[in-house]
Amino acid sequence: MGTNLTTLILITIIVQLYRLSVLLNAQIDLYVDEAYYWGWSQELAFGYFSKPPMIAWIIALFTSICGDSLVCIKLPALLLYPVTTLFIYLIARELFNEKVAFWSGVAFITLPAVSMSSLIISTDVPFLLFWAMALYFFLKALKEDRGLYWAIAGLSAGLGLLSKYTMIIFLISALLYIGMEPRYRHYLKSTKLYMAILIAALIYFPNLIWNGTHQFISFVHTKNISKIEGAHHLFNPDKLLEFWGAQLAVFGPLFFPIFLYLLVHPLRERAFKPLYAFTVPFFAIISLQALLSRALANWAAPVYIAATIMVVAYLLERHRERLLKIGIAINLLLALLFYHYHTVLEVLHIPLTSKIDPYKRVTGYSLLAKKLQPIVESHPEAILLFDNRSIMAEMIYYLNPHPFDAVIFNPDHLLASQYHLTTDMNRHLGQNFLYITTEKGRIERVRPYFEGGRLEAVIELPLYPDLTRRYYIYYLTHFKGY
Repeated sequence: MGTNLTTLILITIIVQLYRLSVLLNAQIDLYVDEAYYWGWSQELAFGYFSKPPMIAWIIALFTSICGDSLVCIKLPALLLYPVTTLFIYLIARELFNEKVAFWSGVAFITLPAVSMSSLIISTDVPFLLFWAMALYFFLKALKEDRGLYWAIAGLSAGLGLLSKYTMIIFLISALLYIGMEPRYRHYLKSTKLYMAILIAALIYFPNLIWNGTHQFISFVHTKNISKIEGAHHLFNPDKLLEFWGAQLAVFGPLFFPIFLYLLVHPLRERAFKPLYAFTVPFFAIISLQALLSRALANWAAPVYIAATIMVVAYLLERHRERLLKIGIAINLLLALLFYHYHTVLEVLHIPLTSKIDPYKRVTGYSLLAKKLQPIVESHPEAILLFDNRSIMAEMIYYLNPHPFDAVIFNPDHLLASQYHLTTDMNRHLGQNFLYITTEKGRIERVRPYFEGGRLEAVIELPLYPDLTRRYYIYYLTHFKGY
């Protein structure tokens, strides 16, 4: 094992242990999507409403080992990112040298997006790992033409498709690179390439079957969240600029402008060709998405597997190592500010409000469950009823025992979440419910479906000086159906 790799592993372990300590000491709740995915993991399947199944499978694996604690649910992010970093090192060493490989690994594990995502279990965590794996074995397959490398590249791509559907762009990049590199064009006629594609397709196939039996709901949801059909204008340059601006917080205030510069002034050295092939298509597609409607900051995340190597190699080959270290230092500083945001505000004597707290979305749910628990216990026969996916996911996690029989109010038979897909109040005719809502007037729409009902409690959570959340709890008797 080379000195550079040993040092990189040591740095990565130290960084992740520090992040673990931050997580252990952070007074935060599960993020809504994390609670949602944890719920999926309780009933394993080949697909779910909005995502392929990998995220649920990974959470199920880890919680089967260490339990359902918040830290255990988030633990895969802390453990998988080091593996992704290792593959980035291997890719960079394959294309350049040990020095570029080492600094590429350091740059990646300290990216702002990785610093934040290391504390959150999301679909990007396995997605980035399998993208990096697929890229490494694809490059090895091109170089050595070994069937094993082609097979592992296909396996990695298939697992990537089970993590996030945009893994399909990997195929576009791979074919683009083969086509633009004369020495590799003969692979377009190689059975090994198509064997790899077939392996990826076969691994993904069960999810396609699941979608086929569920109205292709995941694809419909993916189309809906893109909001292209609902866009008011053909082009939205403000949304594109907003997306690019967000990349400063994803890739770093120094690294992202350098990346844009390299896109405008492409490097002609052969080693950079695959890096362009695996950044330009994805970045262009998501940028077009932003221009036509909108794109969330993390949608371009796989771009930064190759982009990290591209920026690092450029800076080192142009003897700008100092600038590289400054970029890494800035990203580390951003991570520290994020991790210790509340402490920084206290030191600066800045009052914490809901408008400036990035942790607002992971605050208050465990407290709500604590106040809701005795009400639930006083009505053991009542089934919990929600009209909000976020509150439902969090309460299913935080209430004890977990109310897995909870249902979502859906008289119009919409398909708007996993709960709309899997729960049905009509299975509970004649039963009583505890209805939890944030909208007091909402009860007027719900009440006609029951023989009787009353306001049981109002739970107030004064979370910030400028924000108090209110939850209305109704006891509803004898559901009549809808």
